[in-house]
Amino acid sequence: MSWLRSLRARLTALFLVIAGAAIIGAAVLMSSVVEHAVWGPLDAELTEEIETLCTLVAAGQVEGMQAATAAIATEIHHGPGKFMRVLGPGDTIIAQAGRVPEVLRGATAAIGRSAQTITVRGDAMRVVRYPLRQGCGGVVGVDVRRHVGTLVRSRIAIAASALVLLLTLGALAWAVTARATTEIDRLAGEIATIEAGSLDRRLVPRRTLEVDRLASVLNRLLARLESAVTHLERFTTDAAHELRTPVAALRARLEVAISGPSDADAYRDGLVDALEQTERLARLAEDLLTLSAVEAKVGKAQAEDVRLDLLAREVVDALEPVAQEQGRTLSCDAPAAVSVRGAPQLLKRVLLNLVDNAFRHTPADAPVRVAVSRRNGVAAVVVEDRGPGMSPDDLEHAFQRFARGRTEAGGAGLGLALCHEIVAAHAGRIDLTSELGRGTRVVVELP
Repeated sequence: MSWLRSLRARLTALFLVIAGAAIIGAAVLMSSVVEHAVWGPLDAELTEEIETLCTLVAAGQVEGMQAATAAIATEIHHGPGKFMRVLGPGDTIIAQAGRVPEVLRGATAAIGRSAQTITVRGDAMRVVRYPLRQGCGGVVGVDVRRHVGTLVRSRIAIAASALVLLLTLGALAWAVTARATTEIDRLAGEIATIEAGSLDRRLVPRRTLEVDRLASVLNRLLARLESAVTHLERFTTDAAHELRTPVAALRARLEVAISGPSDADAYRDGLVDALEQTERLARLAEDLLTLSAVEAKVGKAQAEDVRLDLLAREVVDALEPVAQEQGRTLSCDAPAAVSVRGAPQLLKRVLLNLVDNAFRHTPADAPVRVAVSRRNGVAAVVVEDRGPGMSPDDLEHAFQRFARGRTEAGGAGLGLALCHEIVAAHAGRIDLTSELGRGTRVVVELP
């Protein structure tokens, strides 16, 4: 019974129901028109004949009425077995010709206010009863077996034509729906060939609008799946690559501490080194997880109003003790309130990374400045230093993952890459300019 779930079968059945109702209605209407065409002229002529005789009676021309009635009754162009009966007051018979059906004998002709048409099925007669007017009424009828046969043949022809038309339309509907369902079947077959390793493939455009729209939606879905799989693969590769070194260093240091001298200073040095490697692992894992969450747009769902000026002052206050320990100047220039829409923790992470980069890649006496401003509806955060600057080659790859450049400073090379992803997730942009010997300037613009 799987065909009952077929879209093609359901569409065809629905079309047949609608078309069948329309065809049946048209057939009934046509049958009624044919019936009226058969009986209408006959009834009108019979009524005119009896009405003419009654008019003569009302005019006092009773003599010769029997002969006139007999003459009319002998006309057979409408069919054989014609009869007529002209009645006066009290159902008295004024004139009569032809064989009157038994069912009408003794029946009163003067009933109703207008002519009545009945069918006497037993004798296949068509009868017109003319009401009593001005002292005269009557009954006239004729054998209509020929007419009935014509009607039966007409109804059979109409029914057969309706059935043939319905079957033809059903076959046409089946053929038309085959095109749409064939497109869907081909689309399903094409999708079935796409696997995890071929998510870069896209479905070709289709001829029908609806199937083409479905293909477009599936293409967008494939693009999102490809992005998600690529992100997962990149995260796995990055984690495996970057965690290998600190884990190996930590293991080596622990092995040396265990197998080496047993004095307290040696153990302490080993533990300190292990602690540093553990902290590096923690920072690296945190950066990787944060980067993964940003790429998956986790932070976007937590958007709220953020005061960038207050956030900048908070970061500067938090890093001021580090700056004092290094003997450098750290300043914040945020004279006015500047608000943006975003995730406060992620935006704070951007500022922390940028200032931390300035601290680690510049001499201790190089000043660092943080400035927040608003211009043309855009919030701008500037972090600049007076350090040695970056070479053009390092500047070109600054926002790539694990790009450490030629600096001897520590780090996994994820800071600027993480800043770039966070700013992009907030529909902003980040620019880095640097000149050897004159310092580096990073500008973050957010809507």
